Amino acid sequence: MSERRLELPRPVLVPTPTGSELASDYLRTLLFSGVLRTGDKVPIDEIASVLRLSRQPIREALIELAHDGLVRTDSRRGTFVAEFGPATIRDHYELYGVLQSFALRRVAVRADPEVLATLRRVEAEASRQTDVDELARLGIEFARIVNRAAGNSRLRVVIRSMSRMTPGNFYLANVPGAAGNSGAAMRAQLEALESGDPDAAARVGIAMWAATGEALVAHLYSTGVFTTASTEPNQPSARPTGAKVTDRS
Repeated sequence: MSERRLELPRPVLVPTPTGSELASDYLRTLLFSGVLRTGDKVPIDEIASVLRLSRQPIREALIELAHDGLVRTDSRRGTFVAEFGPATIRDHYELYGVLQSFALRRVAVRADPEVLATLRRVEAEASRQTDVDELARLGIEFARIVNRAAGNSRLRVVIRSMSRMTPGNFYLANVPGAAGNSGAAMRAQLEALESGDPDAAARVGIAMWAATGEALVAHLYSTGVFTTASTEPNQPSARPTGAKVTDRS
């Protein structure tokens, strides 16, 4: 009796986040859940205690958030949540859309059959996907293929620097209709690229990311993270600084 040859599936490898990555994700969660709001002092020691980390990775994460315009540091008073309202979200996604539209335009002009075939495969896989984590991975993969195919290393660096706004898969997991919208956006990009029309591809990129920002703003209003006062520029926080952080794990 011959031995049956086994076709073993490839393991699903989940990278272990560094301390600063864990802290960055947690800090963003505090913002997007309304635990920390505009003007609040970031309680570094409490966060370090909750995450069982030293202060150093927390400070590294805050440098990243400061780069994203989400916090500001006063050398004497500490680190505070910067202006965090609808304009923060809209501006980010509109700017990100402009960058992605630049990449989409270049890919449409080049019309590389191999690139288009790879994008079709990813889009087809995403269209059958119901798992949020896997859908997020495929969305990132689709964008990565586009950005690499654009052939501009400087563009990739700038896009990468703006690629992280929400914590983890917050958008797909929390915003109503986000999974369907993500699939539709992927299809729209692919169709525009297949048409070979760079202007159409650029318009799709700008429109899809602006729509993402609007959907996220609507969700944050619905959950009370944003209020009517959030629309006013430089609105001072009505809450005391040093808001208590609770461990929700």
